[in-house]
Amino acid sequence: MVHIHQAHHLGLDYGANPARISHYHLDLGESCVKWVLFALNFLISLAGLGLAGLGVYVATAAQSYEEFFGSGSVSLSYIFIGTGILITLIGFLGCCGAMRHSTFMLLMYFIFIMVTFMVQVSAIIAVLVFKDDVKNQIKEAATTKLAEYGNPIKEDIATKPLDVVQAGLKCCGIDSGPVEWATEAAKATYWIRTHDNDVPDSCCVTETTNCGKNEAKAVPDPSIVYTEGCEDKLYDYLNDNLLLIGGLGVSVSFLELFGLCGSFMLRRAILHGY
Repeated sequence: MVHIHQAHHLGLDYGANPARISHYHLDLGESCVKWVLFALNFLISLAGLGLAGLGVYVATAAQSYEEFFGSGSVSLSYIFIGTGILITLIGFLGCCGAMRHSTFMLLMYFIFIMVTFMVQVSAIIAVLVFKDDVKNQIKEAATTKLAEYGNPIKEDIATKPLDVVQAGLKCCGIDSGPVEWATEAAKATYWIRTHDNDVPDSCCVTETTNCGKNEAKAVPDPSIVYTEGCEDKLYDYLNDNLLLIGGLGVSVSFLELFGLCGSFMLRRAILHGY
């Protein structure tokens, strides 16, 4: 029969065995590590749920403007949703490992959280890269849609997406505001050929039929139509949401680093105690 000290010398792990756990007591410092690790993983689980929820919100919102942002914004949101769910499960594993003194659970926790940490770092880098490219993408998409706005043949790919942006973000045109619908013929080509100093109804503060009639002015009335262009509004909207996700992701990453250290210390204390 292998005695306890012999089993420990051979590297056998009784950490997941309840019978062995009942005969092992942590000292004061190790108990503090255990409870800190439990609390830390509880916070990590909550943060994971928050990250997943925020990812769902951004993915839903980004789909409304996907014609301008491209599919990259939605894909990034899905990555954060999946990562948030995984973080929640890993946090639960860490809580169980700490409370049960299970060296197996703590080892699995250490491995999983290390992999998740690397995925998060990659996702945060992807956000920064995507953020740098997205402004040109918004400009290109908005210019194309503005040129075809009002064309019945292009309603689904030009008119409707631009209406959604103007009404949703409270803006008008791309960068010059309402006057862009009357004077910049190189951009709003179809609209200017078929309208005289009008802006789309989606530019109106209170949208009604023909509310944009004769409102394509150099100095528009802000009580009637929105005065800001949509390019900066689109970029700020996406930028704010990505920064929110990225900020939460960075916060979770710091918690995970402490979790890695805590799980290593607690597992080492348990193994050395047998």
